[in-house]
Amino acid sequence: GKVNDFFTNKAKGKSSKKAQHFIHKAIKEVTDDIEHFRYNLAAIKIREVIDAIFTEEIRKEDLNHVLKLIAPFCPHLAEEYWEKLGNKSFVSLESWPTYDAKKIDEAFEQQDQATQKVVNDIVNIIKIIKEKQVKEPEKVYLYALPNEAAVYNPEELTKRINKPITIYKVNDKNKYDPQNKASKAKPGKPAIYVE
Repeated sequence: GKVNDFFTNKAKGKSSKKAQHFIHKAIKEVTDDIEHFRYNLAAIKIREVIDAIFTEEIRKEDLNHVLKLIAPFCPHLAEEYWEKLGNKSFVSLESWPTYDAKKIDEAFEQQDQATQKVVNDIVNIIKIIKEKQVKEPEKVYLYALPNEAAVYNPEELTKRINKPITIYKVNDKNKYDPQNKASKAKPGKPAIYVE
């Protein structure tokens, strides 16, 4: 399923700063969880890191780090993907990855949480509209406060909700806003219009 897609369809270019943040944070936290026998939490964090960086470009070395984290929980799977990535040895014989604190940047966490909140809001609005109007909305417009607009990535949101999304700053004079939704935007909660 998702793990297979993650390891087989990755561009092996260079890792984005976002991918590096989530991978190094996962190395730090999963290592700590394993040392304190919190295996269930470690497994959850591994799943979360894959979700967080699923659409990011990741270099082979960083993919190897993720595989090393998976290895204690799914050894056979880890060995299979380790080989597919072109590694010659066994993942089980490799040294455990160490994290680089300089690559951990909490701004990515905040951005990710903000994006998830907006995705949930949009999905709920679309659900309500479909129930009321029996028709599927086709476009989504987001009106964010000027200092928050950059937090939202239109490509990522389009991918996650499967509809084209346009993001405006509330003070943009040329924005498309037939119902004056922009006036309802609050800090951390952009206004949304779908049609």
